[in-house]
Amino acid sequence: MTDSTNTPSSNWARYAPRSVAPLLLDLFGIVTFILVGAGQHSISEGAGWFFMVLWPLATGWYLVAIATRLYAATDRMWTRLVITWVAGTLVASVLRGSFTDRPMFSIFTVIFMAWMVLIAFGWRGIARVLALRKQRRRRTKKN
Repeated sequence: MTDSTNTPSSNWARYAPRSVAPLLLDLFGIVTFILVGAGQHSISEGAGWFFMVLWPLATGWYLVAIATRLYAATDRMWTRLVITWVAGTLVASVLRGSFTDRPMFSIFTVIFMAWMVLIAFGWRGIARVLALRKQRRRRTKKN
């Protein structure tokens, strides 16, 4: 009999997202950052430009998110998010500087970090507050 806790499929399950919603909400943050930036700078270079900006940001964010198990684990969510935010931005910046004609680190990096704090931490904070309110209402109904 083999130990099923060490099979490749069980190891992969540790990294599989519990829900696709957090993953998509973070992607929404990255996409809106690009679209708002394009609007602010009057950039209308089409889909090619959009994906050239998107791929390093999304790749950096999600590589680190997978490594930290941001979307798979339920414990230490805020710690995992901070690590993803900082390290994901660093990886994205290195990819951006290495594979595009853009600088590795610039004000773009700072603004991206600020934007992702608002989006990634913001929606999670709102969700947490709503969950706590719902929990309190249930407790008061039982008493």
